[in-house]
Amino acid sequence: MERSKVEIEKYSVYFLYIIFSVGAAGHIFEATRSLMLYLTPFTLLLANLVVIFPHLRDKQVKIIAWIVIVYLVTLSLEIIGVKTGLVFGSYNYGDVLGLQVLGVPLIIGFNWTIISLSIAVILSQLKTNLFVKALFAGCMAVLLDFFLEPVAIKLDYWNWSGGDIPMQNYIAWFVISFGAVLALLSLKTKVKNQSASHYYFIQLSFFILLNLFV
Repeated sequence: MERSKVEIEKYSVYFLYIIFSVGAAGHIFEATRSLMLYLTPFTLLLANLVVIFPHLRDKQVKIIAWIVIVYLVTLSLEIIGVKTGLVFGSYNYGDVLGLQVLGVPLIIGFNWTIISLSIAVILSQLKTNLFVKALFAGCMAVLLDFFLEPVAIKLDYWNWSGGDIPMQNYIAWFVISFGAVLALLSLKTKVKNQSASHYYFIQLSFFILLNLFV
């Protein structure tokens, strides 16, 4: 049974690299970019489900509860952000990311959650205290957003009022990721997940490539 779990996680990692590699290539070539944009919310949903599957399979109640809470909190913050500009700055979402509620794609909260989970899994291996790990988490999230923002604007994921990305946005990314990762690592529960340990770097590489070639 344990060997079967290891095999599933190994092939899950391969699957994530494959779909994001195909996605990157599909975005780079204009002939297939429209198809890739159409598939974006479905690809993100599938990838996120692959990452959380081990926790669902093993019935890790604390982590599942954390996933639900972080999803609801980040989705709510995004809704408040879109409506008021108080969280990230003044922005609005395009149609690329799929089904929306109150102007925010439902997949956004899920992606926030899985990115935070991935960062937490990576940092759980560090031999340092929780506060330092949370600081690293905020920095890792900001680094990802730095490469994500130009691509997101170009591909109409979202757009900023006035066209400039406010510093407030990066501060919000830092604070939210700091809090989410600190909360998970404070649970004193096993957060090992091979797919999650790769997911942050897969997304980071994906957006670096698109910055270079799209």
